[in-house]
Amino acid sequence: MRKHFIQLSEANCRNCMRCVRICPTKAMTYVDHQPVIKEDECILCGDCYTICPHFAKKVYSDLDLLKIWLQEGQDVIVSLAPSFVLVWPNLKKLTDILKGIGFYKVEETAIGAAMVSKTYSKLVSENEMDNIITTCCPAIVSLVEKYYPDLINYLAPVVSPLIAHGKKIRFENPEAKIIFLTPCIAKQKEIEKEEFKGLIDACINIDEFNQYLQELGYDRVEFSSDYNQMNDDIARNYPYPGGILKTIATDNNNYIYLNVEGVKQAKEVLKMISEQKLDGYFIEMSACIGSCLNGPLLENYQGNKLKALQYLNSQVKGSHALTYEAQDFDLSFNFSADNIIRFKHDESAISDILFLMGKTSIDKELNCGMCGYETCREKAIAVLDNKADINLCLPNALEKAESISNRIIENTPNGIVVIDDKYLIKEINPSAKHLLNIDSINPKNMPLNSLIVDDDLIAVIDKNEKIQYYENRYDDLHLSLEFAIISLFELDLKIIIIMDKTVDEIKDAMIKELKIKTYKVTQNVIEEQMRTVQEIASLLGETTAKSKIALNDLLKVINDE
Repeated sequence: MRKHFIQLSEANCRNCMRCVRICPTKAMTYVDHQPVIKEDECILCGDCYTICPHFAKKVYSDLDLLKIWLQEGQDVIVSLAPSFVLVWPNLKKLTDILKGIGFYKVEETAIGAAMVSKTYSKLVSENEMDNIITTCCPAIVSLVEKYYPDLINYLAPVVSPLIAHGKKIRFENPEAKIIFLTPCIAKQKEIEKEEFKGLIDACINIDEFNQYLQELGYDRVEFSSDYNQMNDDIARNYPYPGGILKTIATDNNNYIYLNVEGVKQAKEVLKMISEQKLDGYFIEMSACIGSCLNGPLLENYQGNKLKALQYLNSQVKGSHALTYEAQDFDLSFNFSADNIIRFKHDESAISDILFLMGKTSIDKELNCGMCGYETCREKAIAVLDNKADINLCLPNALEKAESISNRIIENTPNGIVVIDDKYLIKEINPSAKHLLNIDSINPKNMPLNSLIVDDDLIAVIDKNEKIQYYENRYDDLHLSLEFAIISLFELDLKIIIIMDKTVDEIKDAMIKELKIKTYKVTQNVIEEQMRTVQEIASLLGETTAKSKIALNDLLKVINDE
């Protein structure tokens, strides 16, 4: 079954797009309103994992497998990444704890680092490579394999310290289960390479493992000076910036020594190499700014970083002359390109997408980067590659929203006037100008009372309530107007919506006049009917009281309407 080393949780995702924007290779895409990882393009740098504020990503875990091995009583050997010092600075106490819960042996990956540095020093002495890029960081190796395949030959043909240490442990303990406590997500994929299968059985997240120890009742280890001695302990420098360079003979003049941190800077250097602008460099290259002490799985322990650096420096007592000899292990490895299928798009297709994105001219290509792509053109290509949402463009969305808003304001039949705290007109729509009969005038920055003379209206505005209503008849304008006054306190502005009630007033007058006419006609009919009834009643000798009451009630109903 294929492992997904970074897994997404749709339930927790809030579509904040931080992961899409930070991904250095754009393997984190946005499809169907959801972030999606293009795993064949991902180098597992972990930036998307550390940047997520909603816990919408989790890392693959082998912890349950480790628990089974311990329960079964198998010989489990742990290789501790040198950056363990950030979490467990007392190595002796940590070793005692691990052996107490069933580990067979505890070793430092720095042993493998010393072996690798010895091999690097040999490469420097041989001076056969134009440039040498260290291969300790699997995310950097993936970056070169996937995105700079032409630079494969510049990768030092040497396995990483983890693989070197794994070879040593496996040689000495062929039946043991070997695990690596990792600060890095990319290491989980590295051990899955076909050439390395069987060396490391599992990678365990350092943070996850520390939580497991706390669940067992072991508190976090305090900083201490109790650090086991180790041959070539200079290799413990590996996890911090320039640490690899400290372990090799940098006084050799065959190369210029350079430390590069972060994928962005790594890409810049790789581009310079591909353009043949760098030659004769030995480059320590790490995907994490701050090297392995700043690994994505150590995010919760960065408060210890300065203390850990100081502690490492005080404990490293070895010299630059590494003494470890890896006579029984072949540490050589030839890396190969991991070609990504890339589609080529002609200019017309790119232009069509730019047009659909609202980039109808060069000046609208703002290249703001909010969508996660450096330029609008890159975004258009990503859309063609089905890696980006064409509608996800903040400037275009704002322009559309503003356009819709303007259309509503320009076309509403109600007048809209915006005034400042001095009652000066800042904005006015066409309906308001037409209503106030000033179509040919630009009243901006004129006082409101130059258009509407009404002290009572000003008094209502002065109340400074959030929403107010006011109504008045203006004979000079031949209008009856109703006002809705909205206060925008934070902007010191007021929006006045003007509604023409004149037509309603005319309708009310017509209805009232019709009622009066109906009343008079009805009254005449009733009086005629009353006379007829009285005549009939006199002939019949009956009272007219009830009939009179009924007819008067009818008249009252008509009048009330």
